[in-house]
Amino acid sequence: MTEASEGRPTADEGPAPATVDPQSDVGSPALARALATGDRAAVARSLREDAVVVPVLDREDGTPQVQVFPAPEGADKPYQVCLFSSTETLAAFLGDAPERAFSLRRRESLAPFLTRHGAALHQVHLDPAGPHPMVATVEEILTALDPQPPADDPTGLFDETGTGISGEALHALGTVEEPGGFRGLGIELNLPEHWAIIELDEPERRERQIRDIVKQQTAKLGDRSAPLRRDLREKLIEVADKAEAAGGKVMAYLLLPGQEATLALNLTLYWHDLGPEAGSSSHLQRVQDRIGGELGPDDALTRTETLSGPFLRHVRLGQGSEEVGGQNLPLLLVDYWAEAPGRQSVARLSFSTPHVGIRDEMLRLTDKVLFSTEWILGQPTEDAPAAPDSDGAPAPVAPASPSPAAV
Repeated sequence: MTEASEGRPTADEGPAPATVDPQSDVGSPALARALATGDRAAVARSLREDAVVVPVLDREDGTPQVQVFPAPEGADKPYQVCLFSSTETLAAFLGDAPERAFSLRRRESLAPFLTRHGAALHQVHLDPAGPHPMVATVEEILTALDPQPPADDPTGLFDETGTGISGEALHALGTVEEPGGFRGLGIELNLPEHWAIIELDEPERRERQIRDIVKQQTAKLGDRSAPLRRDLREKLIEVADKAEAAGGKVMAYLLLPGQEATLALNLTLYWHDLGPEAGSSSHLQRVQDRIGGELGPDDALTRTETLSGPFLRHVRLGQGSEEVGGQNLPLLLVDYWAEAPGRQSVARLSFSTPHVGIRDEMLRLTDKVLFSTEWILGQPTEDAPAAPDSDGAPAPVAPASPSPAAV
């Protein structure tokens, strides 16, 4: 995602923030009641389940960003975030400030912002001008925004970064058919901490990330593992080079230990910028037709329609690489093909795992990864790059957080 100049935190927002006159009924009555009683548990619940008013500013390119404020003198971090239960309490805080735009945000877009920029944020203030102000740490708010795992989660790896779709994203999605309207320019994975990331399109950072992964995974082997570490680094660099040459943007490895053995799950994100559709078939339909004509007896291909576009899930069995002696290792391969809003690009999330014996559990996990992604939406300009990665998309706006009804 983009960063503002001089390191000031920014975030994806809606295409047109509101500037209506303050009204107490615009916001979250539940949050206002919780603040009035000082019930921190109720505040956490309202932040998790309801929308919150967030002040925004316009970038030079016309797209809005979250407005942050200087932290008090002596604070260990430069900025603080202010959240409001209504536009009335926001107006009381802004006073005569000329910038009066705001956006309603839910946890699925607020949590990624706080996670990305937590290192620069001192505190979070709720209704700082009253009538019932409350101060919390970034960690407290992130904990409040984190949903509780369901009792029937068989993997024990519950992670639900995105569970809805914001009003701003719905507005942007509604313009994709219009000339100059918003369209998908990239995709944000939003992987939790137990995933190790390799960014394929930045060679220096890529090699550093590979070194860190190999060091972490061989830490218990001691100095005698030096030749193994070298071989692993070389193999990962080779795999990353091939993935990048094929259009890969990000590789990720699950590093979370299981109860008896470490779970092995690899992910590569590809972005295919295909341009305007030709003929009567969409790009995704052409992918579906091609895969459907080559299905094996154990393959499964399904299509799901969602609020922010359709996606395919292709599940099949394969084998490991002969180059590393894995030709006899069965693999579960899962590909998700998602049509970007505007239908000019297709994102592919490609998973592989040797845990073929727990197929259903692994599919639940890969589904969760997919449903935590967000589209980066923007209005393309003549000088905008054709296929940016998730950290370099021009003019990003409110992403469409996936849910069972929105991918």
